[in-house]
Amino acid sequence: MDIAAQLVHARTKLGYPQEDVGNALGVSRAMVSYWESGARRPSDRQLVVLARLFGVEVGALLGHKEIETEPDLAEMMFRGEDTTLSPAAKRGIGEFVRFLDMYAELAEMTNFAIRGTMQSPFGVTQGYDSTDDARRKAEEVRSHLRIGLGPIGDVDLICELLGITVFRTGLGLDLESAPSGAFLKHPRVGLSVLANLEMTPGRRRFTVAHEIAHALFHSDRRSFVVSRRTNDAIERFANVFAGEFLMPTEGIRRTMEEHGFGPRIEDPADVVHLQRFFGVSYATALVRLRQARLLSQGRYQELKEIRPVLYAQALGYELSDEEYEQDVDRWRIRRFPPKFLRLLRIAIVNGDISVGTASTMTGLSIDEVEDLLAERSPADAGTRAALEEFAGIVDA
Repeated sequence: MDIAAQLVHARTKLGYPQEDVGNALGVSRAMVSYWESGARRPSDRQLVVLARLFGVEVGALLGHKEIETEPDLAEMMFRGEDTTLSPAAKRGIGEFVRFLDMYAELAEMTNFAIRGTMQSPFGVTQGYDSTDDARRKAEEVRSHLRIGLGPIGDVDLICELLGITVFRTGLGLDLESAPSGAFLKHPRVGLSVLANLEMTPGRRRFTVAHEIAHALFHSDRRSFVVSRRTNDAIERFANVFAGEFLMPTEGIRRTMEEHGFGPRIEDPADVVHLQRFFGVSYATALVRLRQARLLSQGRYQELKEIRPVLYAQALGYELSDEEYEQDVDRWRIRRFPPKFLRLLRIAIVNGDISVGTASTMTGLSIDEVEDLLAERSPADAGTRAALEEFAGIVDA
């Protein structure tokens, strides 16, 4: 086959849209189309980049050998950015891709079927991608999950129900420029999302909801998105979706009525109560109240000056250390989704891999892996403490 046919073969075998390939090389989608039709030929430098992107040798693109693709997903995500990613962001995205590759390899090794979604059951028809449509889509997903209008407790469980894999790691401290997260349609794991651990807990939840929007509504035309502060149409859509999904307008009004709030928000304590009830950041709560016309523009500006953590503490809310300072190292084993940890444990118990190999693969310590085997993972600590506390009542 000639170069044009090889380029088509390599790209379609990996499921990459022409637009993503063009973004990765800094050319238009039309230029990629020209290459694939034979109307134009990529330069030698572009051929090298294309080969690295598709995970093949240049000779394969020239038709000298069979194409056996092993995609460089991290490289595509790096090159797809309009601005330079920081070293911290590149490390985090690379870690995200390596985790997904490891997950897929572990599943193949153990003959375990990953229950990931390869194709979203939702979609956005052209012309139906406005902010109002984003709110409607958030309602559709809530209805699909049958979770009503109340707060969403565990966003990881929501992702698991949707077949979306979640991973967390650091992407940089400068939240003005660092990515808040990313979405990737992994060829073997399916729809997957990444959240930056160097953000507050409320912002991380918003990021996961934001990336859910990309996974469910943009994966038919984008194989990845690195989310940063831009005015891009799909970023606006994802922001509106996330706000409505986590804090639905009707849910806000119902909660205000049930808790005896007035029809308009004036007291900062009411904002903090709503923020804590829905599990979102103070900034998200303010924006949602303003969008729902429950807060005047003037009061909105005044309430922006409140220090929400101190105010919540004064109201008697129990605060986590992460609300004051974010520390990636605290997460360790919790960076990984529960379904991956279950698979890792099965692989070790079945003798497919050793404890040492599991430690090397994941970057966890031997003790952490052995705790997982003994079902003493940090995620279970609270449950064990509660059981011990109430043991006397049960026995009585």
